[in-house]
Amino acid sequence: MFKFVHMKMKGLNKRKSPVVHIDNSLEKYKGKVLSKEKLDKANDMLKTIGLPKSRKHT
Repeated sequence: MFKFVHMKMKGLNKRKSPVVHIDNSLEKYKGKVLSKEKLDKANDMLKTIGLPKSRKHT
């Protein structure tokens, strides 16, 4: 889904968030269910456990 953009190590170490490039060729899979069993398992886990709490980036 994502691939890392090459950058010098000094600049990469100073960044707080990762640098990613979204591969637009994956748009053909948008809205399609590729694995029904995995989707059902993930939805069940979200119902019982929920999403993890996120930290705010400053």
